[in-house]
Amino acid sequence: MKSTASFNPRQDIYLMKDPRLEAAIEVALDLGMPLMVTGEPGTGKTRLAYYIAQQLLGVEQPLIFNTKTSSKAKDLFYKYNALTHFRDAQSGKADINPMDYVSFEPLGRAILESASKRNVILIDEIDKAPRDFPNDVLFEFEELAFRVEEASREEVKQWAERQSTVGSGQAVGVKVDEQGFIRFAGKIEERPVLLITSNTEKNLPEPFLRRCVYYHIPFPDKSVLQEIVQAKVPLEAAFVDKMLPAALDYFREIREKKLRKAPATAELIAWVHLLHKKAINVALNRARGADEKLKEELMRTFTVLLKNKEDRRRMEDELKRL
Repeated sequence: MKSTASFNPRQDIYLMKDPRLEAAIEVALDLGMPLMVTGEPGTGKTRLAYYIAQQLLGVEQPLIFNTKTSSKAKDLFYKYNALTHFRDAQSGKADINPMDYVSFEPLGRAILESASKRNVILIDEIDKAPRDFPNDVLFEFEELAFRVEEASREEVKQWAERQSTVGSGQAVGVKVDEQGFIRFAGKIEERPVLLITSNTEKNLPEPFLRRCVYYHIPFPDKSVLQEIVQAKVPLEAAFVDKMLPAALDYFREIREKKLRKAPATAELIAWVHLLHKKAINVALNRARGADEKLKEELMRTFTVLLKNKEDRRRMEDELKRL
């Protein structure tokens, strides 16, 4: 009998079973500090934002900012459509306010909605950003306030007054201070929850890290890996009983060889799906003295498991020597 799992190798996996991670989340919520989470791809960093939003705060989904190599601090808060503003100005449109050409990004939206809603913001893979990016947002993180550079203080206040109601008639309550900063307007204990993820590809500035609660998600052990695989790949019971344990052991053995790029859970999920589809028994195919055809059959599956030509050549050579 096949399981009811649905194969989706692109979806992150998250299993909330680590009491130390639960403690880190609790501290971040209690102190209103950003939670910085590191770990290998596929360990559940992104899915953690959905867990906090849906299970802890009752919010449908988090607001997500996908960091890029070109990201700037203000990109977290808003985007300004200068071209449309210029065209309208050239056409003679009356009562133009730069704020009408601003669209708000995740942290900006969370601050705007803070009087009526507590959001979860995910800043994903912050280590992709330029070196100055984390330090440039320190003030905004702590104060939960930002300025729209393209608008004057008076223009921001005029815009804020027009935002007093939305279509449903519900008060929005945008808070603007005397300097023209748009500020957090909720209670202190209802600050937006800020989750920041990093693949630890480069070190982040110390002043930034001091303002965060930090937790590193360890790579799953064999029992958790099996749960992950069975949750994501529709497997026959016979494969789970007779073939999956050997596949997991071989996967863990490969990871311990300190390759240039160790396979992560995403590769494992795709690999097990392929093994099941091809009915490949890893224990049989890599047994000492196994037929060359069996070894070749297993080596062909390395295309989804190993993403570096040196790593693949090394594992193929080892398999051939058995």
